[in-house]
Amino acid sequence: MSAKSFSRRDFLATATGAAAAATIVPRRVLGGPGHVAPSDMINAALVGSGTQALRQLMTDWLPREDLQIACVCDPNRDSDNYRDWSPHGLRNRIRRFLENPDWGSETGIRAGREAGREIVEGYYAKERGQSNYEGCKTYVDYRDMLAESEGIDVVIDMTPDHLHGAVNVAAMKAGKAVVAHKTLANTLHEVHQCVNVAKETGVTTHLMAWNNDPSLYQLWDWLKMGVIGKVKEVHNWSNRPVWPQGWMDYPAEAMEVPEGMEWDLWLGPVPHRPYHIDYTHALFRGWFDFGAGCLGDMGNYSLWRTYRMLDPGPVISVQANAATGAVIVGNQSQWRRSQVAFPAASMVHFEHKDMDIYWYDGGMKPRLDKGLLAYGEQLPREGVLYVGEYGTIMGSFLAQQFRLLPESRMSALEGSMPAARAEEEVKRAVDEYVHAIRDGKQSRGSFINVAHLAEATCLATIALQTGKHLVWDAEAKQFTNDDEANGLRKRTYRSDWEV
Repeated sequence: MSAKSFSRRDFLATATGAAAAATIVPRRVLGGPGHVAPSDMINAALVGSGTQALRQLMTDWLPREDLQIACVCDPNRDSDNYRDWSPHGLRNRIRRFLENPDWGSETGIRAGREAGREIVEGYYAKERGQSNYEGCKTYVDYRDMLAESEGIDVVIDMTPDHLHGAVNVAAMKAGKAVVAHKTLANTLHEVHQCVNVAKETGVTTHLMAWNNDPSLYQLWDWLKMGVIGKVKEVHNWSNRPVWPQGWMDYPAEAMEVPEGMEWDLWLGPVPHRPYHIDYTHALFRGWFDFGAGCLGDMGNYSLWRTYRMLDPGPVISVQANAATGAVIVGNQSQWRRSQVAFPAASMVHFEHKDMDIYWYDGGMKPRLDKGLLAYGEQLPREGVLYVGEYGTIMGSFLAQQFRLLPESRMSALEGSMPAARAEEEVKRAVDEYVHAIRDGKQSRGSFINVAHLAEATCLATIALQTGKHLVWDAEAKQFTNDDEANGLRKRTYRSDWEV
């Protein structure tokens, strides 16, 4: 349904009960010059309230006058045991955002559904001048939230990777627009389900790895002009993982489930196992069951630009090389390929019909021909190379700063290359999906448009698990040369969690 079919009264009844209507309506939703009318307000349900979701609340969602966070859902009530990239950076940022110096924990990193609710209500209360505003409902189970979601227009999926497929599909089948954090899903079966259901339902979808800035279009213009001829190879590398990864086995020690954590709901479709904190929060990315590795985390941002510009089509074959690992068995050291976790470093080669795409992580980088870089110059920590018939372009990780190699060729063409397009011609990603939801159309960052990259991400996971060169039939959705790999297309589901 379109956001325009819901009245402000519908939203209030869903979020807090009709009795609250007289006390929580801000001036901005009454309409009039400079304000958003109730008919244009988009009501959103946030599923997943970890550290990434709390950041997005502050940057993308709460400051918007045309989008309202109506409820927050997470199986974890509230805790300060989350992992992040600094001990107090997120907390201090939230304190400044809310103008509340007491928010959060002094000793840990706080998140969870109650933390999310506090941020939503605290910000709206501050903006509305109503210190007692309590308009954000919380849910433990996203299925309960969907059952009561009549006034919700969009589900924002910020869950760990293993829940993306389940949440995305359920929300689309409930008739909701869906905005999802990367990756689309972490199994091939669930990627295909997400794409198929998006096509069948016609709801607005958007994967947040889509990005849109002037440098993208400038590089696109360069490539269309044929500055380096037909692109034959793309090399994209990242310094990730910036979280522990490369485990040989699941954790052996038992840990008590923290109070307020609904562990079975967090596991979702994954078969039950004892709780361990290293499965959760930022570390989920490193496990085959729960994450999609560095490629799913950051490669979805960078390679989607490549897929948009060059449209290589589906993968034909995939091969992965992983950092080696070893374990001690008795008194003997034995080499082992982990069956449970992504390696500390890897290289993946995707063969397409007319192009080869290479992904590197963990400090791995491509080899450059001699003379392309100045003597003593090194490849940056993260970056991308577009290798054409008669030239090479190197850029930063998202190719936002790029140049022809060698430098002499760049200097020779300087002044004759297309300039970056004007800022006003390019929407921010959040504008893209908010406007698409309001207009009832597909976003350019839709699940349908990311299908080939989402599929490639899961193909890489299977190649890393098997260590084989796998031939992929995209139309039949199966490997043509390996039964083991075909068995990894779909997870083993717990009862009532089939996607």
